[in-house]
Amino acid sequence: MKKVIYLGILISFLSCKKAEHSLVEDNLLEDTQKSEVQLETQAEYQLPEYSFITKNDISFRTEAVVEAPVNKRFSYKFLVSNKITREQIKLLFSKLIKEITSEDKDIDDITIWLYSDKELVEGTYDVAMATWGPEDGEVTKNIAVSNNRESYKLEITISDNLEEYLKNKSEKKVSLGLTYDLRKNIYQELANTETRARAKLDKIYPYTANFDTDNYANKLDELTKKYEKEISKKYKIDTKTMNEIYEEGDKNGWYNY
Repeated sequence: MKKVIYLGILISFLSCKKAEHSLVEDNLLEDTQKSEVQLETQAEYQLPEYSFITKNDISFRTEAVVEAPVNKRFSYKFLVSNKITREQIKLLFSKLIKEITSEDKDIDDITIWLYSDKELVEGTYDVAMATWGPEDGEVTKNIAVSNNRESYKLEITISDNLEEYLKNKSEKKVSLGLTYDLRKNIYQELANTETRARAKLDKIYPYTANFDTDNYANKLDELTKKYEKEISKKYKIDTKTMNEIYEEGDKNGWYNY
């Protein structure tokens, strides 16, 4: 009788342990799934601002015969924030490749270029580039037909001195509340004020034997300052900002000859 009771207690204990173990496994699985979702969410959150620019079809046949399958190959260009980091670049490329291949499972070869400025898109990338394709670089007839991606690899190339380049570019963009190009234009207008003043005064005070040099110099100074005030009013900048633009332009050689 005691043995029967003991066995009953033992079976009950083992059943509880089994249920507890199963519960622990379920909790661990749930925690793992939550962690993966959190990591994906965190990765999404860490991505920089970016926008699509162009897509170019550069497909060709795997062999020089009409019947050969096509190596479906595309290049993409994206504009990214100039605050992007190296870590974000890797996350972004992975995300873009995943999205592109999800939409088109037949695509065989992908090249992506990242730019910090839309004006640069006609040339090579200035931020980074990535290629997705077979590790040996060749999309064979079998790969094109079977879509076997076991040999595929994502290779990323990031511009040298990227952080310094983007920092300098960002500083060039806005300073004194004005963009780089606008400051340069203002400087060139300011640098031209004396030339404008001379052209006008030369008509009023032509050079003669009795030419009054002092009077001409005073008139030149007055007219130059008048033109500077017009520029100041036009661009809504004060004398301090104007002098700083003069200094920046002289330093960087913004002369418009």
